[in-house]
Amino acid sequence: MIINKSTADRTKISRRTLIAAAAGATVAAAVPGAAVAEPRAGGDAVQRWIREEAIRLRTVDPSAPLDDLRLLPRLTRGATLVGLGEHGHNLAEVSTLKHRLLRQLVERQGFRTLFWEEDWSLCLLVDRHLRTGAGDLVSLINEMSPAWRNAEVVDLLQWLRRFNRRHPHDQVRFVGAEHYATRPFVYRELEAYLAEVAPEHRPEVAELITYLIPDCAKLGQEECTIGEYAFWYFRMVEDKEPFLTRAARLREIVDGLPDRRDELRQVMAAQTARQIQAFYVHYSLEEPDIPSYRDAGAARTIRWWHELSRTKAAYWAATSHTSRAPGITLTGGYPITFTPVGSHLAGWYGERYRVIGVGFHHGTYRTEDGTVVDLPVPKPDWYDHPFTGLDHEQSLLDLQGRASQPVRDWLAAPLLARGYPEEGYDSQASGGTLADWFDVIIHRRTVSPTDLIPD
Repeated sequence: MIINKSTADRTKISRRTLIAAAAGATVAAAVPGAAVAEPRAGGDAVQRWIREEAIRLRTVDPSAPLDDLRLLPRLTRGATLVGLGEHGHNLAEVSTLKHRLLRQLVERQGFRTLFWEEDWSLCLLVDRHLRTGAGDLVSLINEMSPAWRNAEVVDLLQWLRRFNRRHPHDQVRFVGAEHYATRPFVYRELEAYLAEVAPEHRPEVAELITYLIPDCAKLGQEECTIGEYAFWYFRMVEDKEPFLTRAARLREIVDGLPDRRDELRQVMAAQTARQIQAFYVHYSLEEPDIPSYRDAGAARTIRWWHELSRTKAAYWAATSHTSRAPGITLTGGYPITFTPVGSHLAGWYGERYRVIGVGFHHGTYRTEDGTVVDLPVPKPDWYDHPFTGLDHEQSLLDLQGRASQPVRDWLAAPLLARGYPEEGYDSQASGGTLADWFDVIIHRRTVSPTDLIPD
């Protein structure tokens, strides 16, 4: 059994295939030609309100002083969980603006957990590095989804490592929210734990783990990635019931252990069993049902750790996941409709869950195959079109304050937004209202691709 790190680029398969839709990967596609939308009239009440209320942010430099974010404590007062959404991954200025937001939350507001739109098991290794320095950070990032394999994420996590080194008794924890790429090492750790605390189940657990653990031999290969294993199970295995039955039984054994909720090892074992079961259920569902199942699972993991750690937390993900809308539809090359993570979080936490969205006006984007494409300006009916003409290169807009009736109507209208960024005007997001999606908008005028990690 080898999950080959040298082929990590195939951990998540292109969204043009069925598997990538399940895992939520980005698309490698050229933006079709489209006319540039003209801004609305200068007298538009919403545009006027934005010009009056938007606060200029000085810089996108993540190491710069944070004084221009001094309003954030007031805007997030009472929040124990803050979503940090982005309309597109792999955008340099979006990433560095979010880095600044995270610095503010951690350094000045006491946030001590960072949830990430990435597999939970892999992030256990990242978290261990950030706390202790164990392992190689760049190698771990290169095992992440393609959206995170860039120099800006390296910089962010290196900053977190420095923070944790300076605060050994008050560290920031890094927790993956996803279950779609559960790695083999957590199966072995669970098996060892159960052999210790429940030896009467040892033969059965050994059979269950042997059957369930991702193993390249099942594919007839000596080496493979976790993405290739998931693809094999999803597309090639016709009878998934033996996997589902065994995953359920493994979880039943763990859940049936004598209650030691104050013992972290048992808590982690229970979460591991849930993640293993979720992995196999995820790839057994019908295609339209997978996105909602994925986001419901991510929300449960966030709630699990948030309540276990009792820390204030940030959730770094796409806006389509952080949104509180009851349902979202993304059109384009791969249309999907689903209930987002943020909808579940808002139902559990109410006003204690706030959302900051980082958007942009136009720029360029690098697709997974390395092609650089244009990101057109917002269409006239997209929510961010009224930002056209704003003088600030980057700005902060509070959506929670008092506003005129036209602005309230804008906030309450059905939302339309940029969808898959690389598909330009051929993709858009809808569902809920602007007030469902964001409490605060950070807007950047121009964006460019993230930097590649040096070899």
